[in-house]
Amino acid sequence: MLASKHTPWRRLQGISFGMYSAEELKKLSVKSITNPRYVDSLGNPSADGLYDLALGPADSKEVCSTCVQDFNNCSGHLGHIDLPLTVYNPLLFDKLYLLLRGSCLNCHMLTCPRAAIHLLVCQLKVLDVGALQAVYELERILSRFLEETSDPSAFEIQEELEEYTSKILQNNLLGSQGAHVKNVCESRSKLVAHFWKTHMAAKRCPHCKTGRSVVRKEHNSKLTITYPAMVHKKSGQKDAELPEGAPAAPGIDEAQMGKRGYLTPSSAQEHLFAIWKNEGFFLNYLFSGLDDIGPESSFNPSMFFLDFIVVPPSRYRPINRLGDQMFTNGQTVNLQAVMKDAVLIRKLLAVMAQEQKLPCEMTEITIDKENDSSGAIDRSFLSLLPGQSLTDKLYNIWIRLQSHVNIVFDSDMDKLMLEKYPGIRQILEKKEGLFRKHMMGKRVDYAARSVICPDMYINTNEIGIPMVFATKLTYPQPVTPWNVQELRQAVINGPNVHPGASMVINEDGSRTALSAVDATQREAVAKQLLTPSTGIPKPQGAKVVCRHVKNGDILLLNRQPTLHRPSIQAHRAHILPEEKVLRLHYANCKAYNADFDGDEMNAHFPQSELGRAEAYVLACTDQQYLVPKDGQPLAGLIQDHMVSGANMTIRGCFFTREQYMELVYRGLTDKVGRVKLFPPAILKPFPLWTGKQVVSTLLINIIPEDYTPLNLTGKAKIGSKAWVKEKPRPVPDFDPDSMCESQVIIREGELLCGVLDKAHYGSSAYGLVHCCYEIYGGETSGRVLTCLARLFTAYLQLYRGFTLGVEDILVKPNADVMRQRIIEESTQCGPRAVRAALNLPEAASCDEIQGKWQDAIWRKDQRDFNMIDMKFKEEVNHYSNEINKACMPFGLHRQFPENNLQMMVQSGAKGSTVNTMQISCLLGQIELEGRRPPLMASGKSLPCFEPYEFTPRAGGFVTGRFLTGIRPPEFFFHCMAGREGLVDTAVKTSRSGYLQRCIIKHLEGLVIQYDLTVRDSDGSVVQFLYGEDGLDIPKTQFLQPKQFPFLASNYEVIMKSKHLHEVLSRADPQKVLRHFRAIKKWHHRHSSALLRKGAFLSFSQKIQAAVKALNLEGKTQNGRSPETQQMLQMWHELDEQSRRKYQKRAAPCPDPSLSVWRPDIHFASVSETFEKKIDDYSQEWAAQAEKSHNRSELSLDRLRTLLQLKWQRSLCDPGEAVGLLAAQSIGEPSTQMTLNTFHFAGRGEMNVTLGIPRLREILMVASANIKTPMMSVPVFNTKKALRRVKSLKKQLTRVCLGEVLQKVDIQESFCMGEKQNKFRVYELRFQFLPHAYYQQEKCLRPEDILHFMETRFFKLLMEAIKKKNSKASAFRSVNTRRATQKDLDDTEDSGRNRREEERDEEEEGNIVDAEAEEGDADASDTKRKEKQEEEVDYESEEEGEEEEEEDVQEEENIKGEGAHQTHEPDEEEGSGLEEESSQNPPCRHSRPQGAEAMERRIQAVRESHSFIEDYQYDTEESLWCQVTVKLPLMKINFDMSSLVVSLAHNAIVYTTKGITRCLLNETINSKNEKEFVLNTEGINLPELFKYSEVLDLRRLYSNDIHAVANTYGIEAALRVIEKEIKDVFAVYGIAVDPRHLSLVADYMCFEGVYKPLNRFGIQSSSSPLQQMTFETSFQFLKQATMMGSHDELKSPSACLVVGKVVKGGTGLFELKQPLR
Repeated sequence: MLASKHTPWRRLQGISFGMYSAEELKKLSVKSITNPRYVDSLGNPSADGLYDLALGPADSKEVCSTCVQDFNNCSGHLGHIDLPLTVYNPLLFDKLYLLLRGSCLNCHMLTCPRAAIHLLVCQLKVLDVGALQAVYELERILSRFLEETSDPSAFEIQEELEEYTSKILQNNLLGSQGAHVKNVCESRSKLVAHFWKTHMAAKRCPHCKTGRSVVRKEHNSKLTITYPAMVHKKSGQKDAELPEGAPAAPGIDEAQMGKRGYLTPSSAQEHLFAIWKNEGFFLNYLFSGLDDIGPESSFNPSMFFLDFIVVPPSRYRPINRLGDQMFTNGQTVNLQAVMKDAVLIRKLLAVMAQEQKLPCEMTEITIDKENDSSGAIDRSFLSLLPGQSLTDKLYNIWIRLQSHVNIVFDSDMDKLMLEKYPGIRQILEKKEGLFRKHMMGKRVDYAARSVICPDMYINTNEIGIPMVFATKLTYPQPVTPWNVQELRQAVINGPNVHPGASMVINEDGSRTALSAVDATQREAVAKQLLTPSTGIPKPQGAKVVCRHVKNGDILLLNRQPTLHRPSIQAHRAHILPEEKVLRLHYANCKAYNADFDGDEMNAHFPQSELGRAEAYVLACTDQQYLVPKDGQPLAGLIQDHMVSGANMTIRGCFFTREQYMELVYRGLTDKVGRVKLFPPAILKPFPLWTGKQVVSTLLINIIPEDYTPLNLTGKAKIGSKAWVKEKPRPVPDFDPDSMCESQVIIREGELLCGVLDKAHYGSSAYGLVHCCYEIYGGETSGRVLTCLARLFTAYLQLYRGFTLGVEDILVKPNADVMRQRIIEESTQCGPRAVRAALNLPEAASCDEIQGKWQDAIWRKDQRDFNMIDMKFKEEVNHYSNEINKACMPFGLHRQFPENNLQMMVQSGAKGSTVNTMQISCLLGQIELEGRRPPLMASGKSLPCFEPYEFTPRAGGFVTGRFLTGIRPPEFFFHCMAGREGLVDTAVKTSRSGYLQRCIIKHLEGLVIQYDLTVRDSDGSVVQFLYGEDGLDIPKTQFLQPKQFPFLASNYEVIMKSKHLHEVLSRADPQKVLRHFRAIKKWHHRHSSALLRKGAFLSFSQKIQAAVKALNLEGKTQNGRSPETQQMLQMWHELDEQSRRKYQKRAAPCPDPSLSVWRPDIHFASVSETFEKKIDDYSQEWAAQAEKSHNRSELSLDRLRTLLQLKWQRSLCDPGEAVGLLAAQSIGEPSTQMTLNTFHFAGRGEMNVTLGIPRLREILMVASANIKTPMMSVPVFNTKKALRRVKSLKKQLTRVCLGEVLQKVDIQESFCMGEKQNKFRVYELRFQFLPHAYYQQEKCLRPEDILHFMETRFFKLLMEAIKKKNSKASAFRSVNTRRATQKDLDDTEDSGRNRREEERDEEEEGNIVDAEAEEGDADASDTKRKEKQEEEVDYESEEEGEEEEEEDVQEEENIKGEGAHQTHEPDEEEGSGLEEESSQNPPCRHSRPQGAEAMERRIQAVRESHSFIEDYQYDTEESLWCQVTVKLPLMKINFDMSSLVVSLAHNAIVYTTKGITRCLLNETINSKNEKEFVLNTEGINLPELFKYSEVLDLRRLYSNDIHAVANTYGIEAALRVIEKEIKDVFAVYGIAVDPRHLSLVADYMCFEGVYKPLNRFGIQSSSSPLQQMTFETSFQFLKQATMMGSHDELKSPSACLVVGKVVKGGTGLFELKQPLR
């Protein structure tokens, strides 16, 4: 049909990654580039330059000199730049570094054990055929073999493993298909990574016993090497193994021993070749991707080095011309830098060669005396090169060449360059890179974008298209005899008249554009539409006319951000001649999240019949009525329509005949055929119709002719209270809702009772429109919405306007007086709130209260402050409620329904009760991020208040209202809250956007297959039934027991629409029903005992007594007594029949029906929960039927069958991309979450991470140390347990020194020692709180504290002082250290040593300032770093490159010591008190001790550190101690008091590992009983297991997913993930269907471990293209190339990259076409 050029005739089946060898590239290259200038003075490409015409034309004017084609047809040719010296290949530099580090430079072997090598080779071989379990089997064989044979040789090990491997390889059935599965990829990368990490770091070579040479890489451009001091020479036999003729690489010379030098690429190459000779068989496996494609040569280590650089064709790095200026491409600049270096090196080498010819010695003088001609050449460029001698100059420029080559690949590799041009990596990566910008999504033709404006007269499934678009968007329609008339007219109309055409495509693919001015040309073309063109060969097919869009064509509409499936829907076009904008129906706004304040939308016009068919049937708005997130309706009428509908259907709204006819006509403008009408409701004095009848008329005319109209009983949004004016009379069994306007009753399509409002035609579940959708399908529900919108609009326009006046918001005078009185009362509540929060006595004076409050505000621990905040909020809430009661609703001048504002709010049109209260009552308490407005440093909240003022007004309680105005300070508070909302919106978009992208890229391949399993794109099963029951979320809405009566009342319609009779004629439910009966029978039989009994167990219980009586003699074997052995023997001797009898009795419960009978094939195979729901409902139904007088015709069995059919029809369809739906359903609601919802913990509450930070923690990071870990365990409800749990709570709570310290007095003085040394002397006196103060809360006594001071705290203090002193003296050196990292190579050395020393110093000091923040640079640096890392925007975070693993390791070690010390101090500082962590601290030193013991204690403290001069303590009550510290005088003084304070806050006297705080809260459990729950901050599961008699450990819960996985296994962790995500959303009142959560959790735990959805989690993906299109493309490309990965092109990302149809939805299957 279309030209052959557009018909694909080949399809890609797979892509493999590999590397070209040097020879192949040389063959591909058409020219060696030698001229660094790329254009001559005239601006033409210069010969042998980077734009030489042999590489293809760079401009449309030129012609390629290789293939003589023009710019459009020449695809370009490769060139190359020869390098004078070998350089490292930047792609493989990091791996080369690891290879050199893990090999011996003396005997050229890898330093790992031979067993590890042979094991890995065999494991990789079996993985190539997908034999996963063989990997572990090989490990077992090896370990067994090593145990059995002492000191086996490498050859023996190899034989042992090879034997098993060859067996596996022969027996495998899958072939290579098994290798491209997620688990196998994961296993392969794990094994290789593990090998590099563990085996390549031996301290000495196992072969020649030489120590390891230390290799370092610097700036990604050079390797330095420190040789070992001792070298063991190789024995002769080693050399003999080398093949003859191979140059033996030199070992380590005597001269090099212990020296440090620069390892040149050429010497590295020699060494690598030598390793390859010895270890090639193994390394070929490790770098399987680098194997040459050619058959004869195997992989060759020269891949790690470059002798030349490939130059891409000119067309891919075009010259940009602007006027007469030329701007070259960044890539060209990078290549040019390499060429310039190459020229310099060649000159330099020439000079060096010349000098070596001279007979004289190589000295500086000779250079000067050399003959003039060469001297002239030299000096001109030698002076430009850094370095002393020529060799130095050569090394320096060699390194410069290396860094320039690096830049060609990746411009970030050279950190010192200031102006960077993009390298290859920059072209591929990030949002602007090739993958994401050009391959994953492209800009398209046949699309339009414009502003949208509302229109309620078009249908809900239409879109108004302006004429401008209608004449530009065209569709290629083939000409046939039956449409030729229409197409002829279109061609004659031409491109500018609608409906016209823009172009005709002939049979051979040539195009005839229709002229806008030349009518004769158009007529000529029109006449020839059916006559075939002449030409040889005879063209096949028909002509195609590109005609304009016309009414009824389908368009895809999209509004960005496209967060979920309904953001793209298909609408029918409706051409509007006068318009300039797209017109959208109000009902669709919610799906697109659109409003009309200037939003723009995109329209796409599908260009093929297949695309149109999908759009009409699947993507059209009528089918998108329910959102996949939780099955709630999306489309619904808004605002004015609500008010109009409520007013129209209200009792007492009547219309005359003319009005009735007018309204019905307005509602049904496009109905074809007769309109059914109702008789009038009132006949005399003249006929009148009610508003309800108008709506009923619409309904019976919209519902399809051949279906019975619907029955519905529902509720309106406006409650019954709003309608009731008088108190009802006391009647028995009175139901206020019954037959009231708030109860909606529809019978046979007639609205009999109730008001229609938001609950029925808004976007709310189970309303009129939703029920129509459920019974009659999407088309009918769409028509209902369209017609209602027109009707309500007409009602407002013709008969009743709607307005809102001042009268609606005025308050009656007496209510105003009450309001005033309550406001005056509220000003006095401040002191009361503070007293209640801090438990102060009633008599406390205002000054005392103010002092306490001030302390609470500035204390570091914010608990008291939070408590006061909470009490203030409680107080002012009480007052705002009082005011609201006084004014609303009876304090208003006009009541509902006359009050228009109330009408709007109640019917759900706009606004909420909060808005009405802010207008008429008061604004209430202003909150920022969950707390009251903060105080400034001066103690005021705003300048107009007193410092530390108590009044609620100063804390942001606004008593003003909008009706009478608010004062400036109140207005300011109000604005602060408004600003917070705006900031939040701006920040959270990027956060939630990145979160959603991560989930989507991981889950994109999960699709339901034809066997109802959910599988990833490589075929690995993620769930056997989607969401564990296989149901599609939007279809499950009416499968709730509450909706069963609705289904029963519409039995006839549903039976007809779901084709019940046809199903029953084919399906036989009996098999399945028998299965259900068997399960019920088993449960009935085993209702009592929960214990599972085996057959043998019940047998032995029966004969136990008899066997005991035999009194058998004999010894116990294998732990079995003689009696047991006798029983076993008897069991084995039993005959088959008796044994079967026991087995039958002990048979387990039959499997659930779903696991035995596939629900899509076997009718009535439903889930157990649904079966139970049906059972319960049928009992209820039967009971009701007996009570009621009129018997229903519907029998129980028929109802049951209907529900089972409904269930089967609700199964999810194969091809549904459930992974994407799950990702969207989590991502889309996360945009509605406020970013930082703080749930500020008061004293009795836990602090929990919420919102997007918590979602990121669970999904994206899967972090092992979460921010707020907690455990909660219910306490047994016995007196003993409740008593014990109080002491347990005390025991688990951590105690810091600061909490028991009353005050510290510090006296400072000077003294002179001998030899004129000056000293500074501090006397520190620590005063502790009396025991009575804390004995209720803490598990400690004063003696324990004193013991801690003596044994632990003083040591910590001295360490801190020492560190302070060294910090102060090292002040200058710190600055230089910061500079060296960026400095040049010479200073690199000293810088590094100093860094290492500093690292050691950190290690010592870190225990001291566990979390100290004041006055300590290190800790505050890490804090600052953490903060910066948190604030990094998502883009940079997403692209941050992983460094080489070992660097990361080092960093982690440092971090582990510096940043994450929260857990460390517990062990460290608790160690002084380990004995006391047991149940009750022992009674140490309880009575006053003897003088000798006292002396010993004092002496011990004095000797513990040189700074301590003297020590005294309270021998009576242990309530104080005093220490004298003597320090040498320094130039820089530091503040001792702040140091002591910060240390005291962080020194831990007593702790249970991992737990910081413990709370007892009272809750109500699922059985509605009160119970106590023990909550802990921090996690230590084994500790809680010790208290099984107090705590109900079966119901223990923790939010740390890793901890649960490690303790209880992965299935438990799976449930925790689901619950945690659900809880995060629940805080915001967002419901996400559990099926989505279970899918995400199942995916994350698929490999048996909990993996994050980030780039580390995607490493196990079997599709390299999916990895590359996610993040760090270059890294994944490198990995794929080295491993020689293969992509089957099954994942959606891979399909998009190569332009295949994605294997999901309608792309899941192929259609066979009958070719007859």
